[in-house]
Amino acid sequence: MATYSALVLDEIRAGIDVVDLVGRFVNLKKAGVNWKGLCPFHGEKTPSFMVNPKKGIFHCFGCGVGGDAFGFLMRQDKLTFPEAVRALAKQANVTLPEERSAGDSGREELLRAMELASRFYVEALGKAGGEQARTYLEGRGIDPEVARRFALGYAPEGWDKLRDFMHGEHVSDDVLLSAGLVIKRESSTGVYDRFRGRLTFAIRDLQGRVVAFGGRAFGDEQPKYLNSPETPLYTKGHVLYAADAARESIRAKNRALIVEGYVDCLMAHQYGFTEAVAALGTAFTAVQLGLLHRYCDEVVTFFDADAAGQKAAERAEQLLEPTTGGAAWAVNRSGPFEAAGALRVKVALLPAGHDPDTFLRAEGAAAFSERIVQARSLLAYALDRLIADPDGASGPRARTNAFARVALMLAKVPDAQEASSLSRDAARKLGVDPTQLWIEAQKLQAALRKPIVSAARRPESAQASSSSTTRERDLVDFLLHDKAARTELLPLVDVADIRDERLRHLMAALKARPEAEAETLMTDVSDDGTRGFLAALLVVDREPGDRVALVGTFRIHLEREQRLKRQRDRTRVIAENHASTGVAAAVHDDQFRALHEDTTVVYGIANGVAQPLEHGPRGPQGVETNE
Repeated sequence: MATYSALVLDEIRAGIDVVDLVGRFVNLKKAGVNWKGLCPFHGEKTPSFMVNPKKGIFHCFGCGVGGDAFGFLMRQDKLTFPEAVRALAKQANVTLPEERSAGDSGREELLRAMELASRFYVEALGKAGGEQARTYLEGRGIDPEVARRFALGYAPEGWDKLRDFMHGEHVSDDVLLSAGLVIKRESSTGVYDRFRGRLTFAIRDLQGRVVAFGGRAFGDEQPKYLNSPETPLYTKGHVLYAADAARESIRAKNRALIVEGYVDCLMAHQYGFTEAVAALGTAFTAVQLGLLHRYCDEVVTFFDADAAGQKAAERAEQLLEPTTGGAAWAVNRSGPFEAAGALRVKVALLPAGHDPDTFLRAEGAAAFSERIVQARSLLAYALDRLIADPDGASGPRARTNAFARVALMLAKVPDAQEASSLSRDAARKLGVDPTQLWIEAQKLQAALRKPIVSAARRPESAQASSSSTTRERDLVDFLLHDKAARTELLPLVDVADIRDERLRHLMAALKARPEAEAETLMTDVSDDGTRGFLAALLVVDREPGDRVALVGTFRIHLEREQRLKRQRDRTRVIAENHASTGVAAAVHDDQFRALHEDTTVVYGIANGVAQPLEHGPRGPQGVETNE
């Protein structure tokens, strides 16, 4: 995994306070020598996320994830390992050597191209030719400071204005194609600019790096909005516009505002609602809500009053579908009513014909705040639509059908408090017993719920697999905590004999770097499962036992295992010789004698007595008998 030397990584670790790093995203409280908080990677009510400042590691005993500062930043901000190293090196004031992989170099080229394109568009907005775009911004009431802060720009008319600029910056057509900035000509060779004669919006990731663009046309040109295609930097539905600028406000207010358009988002920020993000022209996705749930517990979206019921029902159906793509299940990692920590999605109603942009300019920030305060649960709007018969029918049959529709929706609600409130409200409107509705919803939930082994009940990181032995786990644990013992015991270990894959990876890392501090091995193992397992072994400080006795016990065990392995190998060779010749080897053959020596030692270790080599007369085929 590591592409940087252990020395450089250790220097970065030394300059990073892991409690400070994690504390930016998690509310941590002191718990002995460690710090504890709610895990940012899965929904939980009781804190099981631990940070050990001395060792610079974290581990969640609920979902099993764990690692060091690099691993935390990779998970939290969806970074590659080299990106996390560079980000933390910058914080720690460590100068990195130029030691990058080819794949990482390609990504850096794309990021450089996107940053250059953003600079080109921003400069073009202020030059001759950008008058139409500037007039548009002025007409929409967008403050020049907001335009500058969000890097609004202008893509000039012409087929190759950006391409020519990029060639001057030594950026190849292949890089431009990969970044989605140009389009390959169909009828001839070469490429042409994707964005032409459009106002541009720079789309940034959480690190503030430009990964895509949106372009708005002027006049009747179609499409009105054009976005970058999917690229190695950008996946549709995985990025929120202005999330990098809004992140701190979202965390501080424990709330995010989701709007649909770029200008809606910009206007919200201009009026002081700096927790606003935009879903980039599509309905918000499970991935986007999961991203927001790292920083807040509540999301408010905005619907036109006339369309609120229909839109809410459509969104609720998408969000509550119990599949890997369903937001409520994906965000909260659970489906039962008793689940805690769910992301609450609310709807703020705007007058018919209004969106956040027009409403803010017409009514101001105070009126907009009032709409947010009055926001109701998205599911409440959807519930109202489910209760009403689609054909306008009434009577017992219509009420029975409505009961079934409501129970099915309640069965998918992940938050216990919200499910309870909704069921009472629905029961009142349907004229039925709330308990009856609740029980029916629970029955449906049991049928819908996918079989999931609860991580809280059996965290994978807290135990080795069934194929491993407790002794193997104890040996790895001992070697992680006792560097001196490694010199005595590691030469006796054959990594291939360790049955549990994670223990095998850890033992291989120990043998490769026997002098390393245990926590620095996080970057020596390549998979999340092994890093989580390592964190589980290290995050809680253990009481040192009788070192001499433990070394002796493990030495005896390892020597016995070596002898047993040699026994098996020699027995196999003898059997193969016998099978090929049809005659057993002579009793004083070297292999028989070596096998007997190993057997004697093994018996001795087990406090037994091995039978002598010459024992009884030989049978008809040279096999010893006791007759």
